[in-house]
Amino acid sequence: MSGRTLAKALTTTAVVLTVIGSITAWFLSYQGYLPGDAMVRTWTAAKDRPTDDTSANNTWVVGDVAVRSRFDAVTGFGIADGQDGKKLWEYVPPGRTRVCGSARHADASVLLVAYGEEGGEFSDPAPRGKGCATVLALDLKDGRELWTAQRKVATGRFDEGSQFMDAGGDIAVIAHDHRDARQARTKDDHTSLRAVDLRTGKPRWTAAMPDKCGTYKVAVGKEQVFAVLECGGKEADEFGIGSTDGAELNMAAFDRATGALNWKIPMDARLPLDLRAMVSIESTDPLVLAVGRSGSLDSGTYLSFGEDGRPRPRIEFTNDHGKIDAADPTQTAIVGERMYALAGWWQKGEHHNLVAFDLTTGETVWKEPLDEPAAALLARGDRITVLVEWSTQASDITDLFVFDAGNGEELDERHFRGEVPGSRFYEHEGRLIAAGSGGGLTFTAFERW
Repeated sequence: MSGRTLAKALTTTAVVLTVIGSITAWFLSYQGYLPGDAMVRTWTAAKDRPTDDTSANNTWVVGDVAVRSRFDAVTGFGIADGQDGKKLWEYVPPGRTRVCGSARHADASVLLVAYGEEGGEFSDPAPRGKGCATVLALDLKDGRELWTAQRKVATGRFDEGSQFMDAGGDIAVIAHDHRDARQARTKDDHTSLRAVDLRTGKPRWTAAMPDKCGTYKVAVGKEQVFAVLECGGKEADEFGIGSTDGAELNMAAFDRATGALNWKIPMDARLPLDLRAMVSIESTDPLVLAVGRSGSLDSGTYLSFGEDGRPRPRIEFTNDHGKIDAADPTQTAIVGERMYALAGWWQKGEHHNLVAFDLTTGETVWKEPLDEPAAALLARGDRITVLVEWSTQASDITDLFVFDAGNGEELDERHFRGEVPGSRFYEHEGRLIAAGSGGGLTFTAFERW
């Protein structure tokens, strides 16, 4: 073989090996097997007992504990270094009662849950012990009961959601309601908000509701306690029959230290919102609500308010940015005066834009089209983490991207080696914590490699 022929053969071989090496490196990187490109599973917590009942299911992370609240138990898992998802404690409600609510915004030492015995549809008022009537404070570290408080309820039905109580800093706020099962006001109606010390349960203050108003949802902010109010409607007559005709939703703020009413305004200054509307309190500092007029959050508007209750420009769920799934809490995040959202659009499959909004103006600050359909986002500090699926026809999360919160610039890209078993996601000490949706896997941790 001549020197020229040998050189050509060696060159060809080198090119082939380079191509093979590049393809192999791309494949290993895409599958999460190269350092600097991967997300690897660190630990998986113990599985839940199987159940078909998903009512009151909730998960959240507080400090170094991941909490799962189901109808039959509340469980804490350790997620600090070395705990590896270890089950720390479990609280089971007494007798035939069931967990019916939880407050996720407590400090790093106490959590609130509520339980009760489900009563009849028109129990008026609900017999003692029925309805979502008992609020319980648990020590986050060991699950120890700190105090209990009885909450006045009008019905034994579990249809009140999880926003009848909240906690923040050193107080817990609980809504009490004496309206009848038909939601009509009664002559002895004295609906109120009551604040207690978060650690001891000792009373702090009681805030009476404005005339002809009842509480719908509450949330504790840094300086004020906020409540969505149901105001108006006809009083119950001597036969206990009333109606919600003429009633509408209002927004109110109470002083956090004293319970004094700071302001109350109609929920929407343009058109009255009747009681069929769906309202979710998305943030308290600043105050941001997701509002759906049709009784769901399939379509609607984000409403934002200043500290004095002055309405800010609204942000529509659907606009040029795409459609935000407001019913899914993994699709949005609020940090300071910005809201970050995944806005979907359809073209031969689902696609998403990552969008940053200025809450003070309602304007889009930046928009970043994503190459893959997105499943969830997380916001921490000056970075936005987005979990994506590999194609518009798949539902398995395969990739993680990190973007600069200021301008939307991509900062990092990672790939998961295996399945990501979760429907809710959290970040803790640089790890991604995935929470399952029901029976089966509870929490799974992933870290960068």
